Amino acid sequence: LIGEGAGFKIAMGAFDKTRPPVAAGAVGLGQRAVDEATKYALERRTFGKLLVEHQAVSFLLAEMAMKVELARLAYQRAAWEVDQGRKNTYYASIAKAFAGDIANQVASDAVQIFGGNGFNSEYPVEKLMRDAKIYQIYEGTAQIQRLIIAREHIEKFRR
Repeated sequence: LIGEGAGFKIAMGAFDKTRPPVAAGAVGLGQRAVDEATKYALERRTFGKLLVEHQAVSFLLAEMAMKVELARLAYQRAAWEVDQGRKNTYYASIAKAFAGDIANQVASDAVQIFGGNGFNSEYPVEKLMRDAKIYQIYEGTAQIQRLIIAREHIEKFRR
């Protein structure tokens, strides 16, 4: 047997390579939520103005876009570390935790921008909000990612 008795360690090492693509999936969901909310805000009128002409909505769209772009950079850094042949446990966990959280936040924000229509199955954002939750659960929960990040971060200072 290869690595007899080391199954857990091998499995945990595999997560370093599988978590960045999972984070990329979360970013894709988040990007779709931002795109759908932006298109809707460019079409929908309230109080005689397009939704995007309301500062609160435009600021929310800006926040959503910023979060998605930062999550994208996080998974790209984690993937780059793999490409360089380096251990990327720290970056993979950051990417996974952050992208999962951001997918949930921006999907919820998209529902908010859609208002009552956000819960209507005729619009995609209600499904995006439901689908986003899995990114905080599988491949290691958001809480486990924070545990790993803390352990890796603290260990850098102990060396």
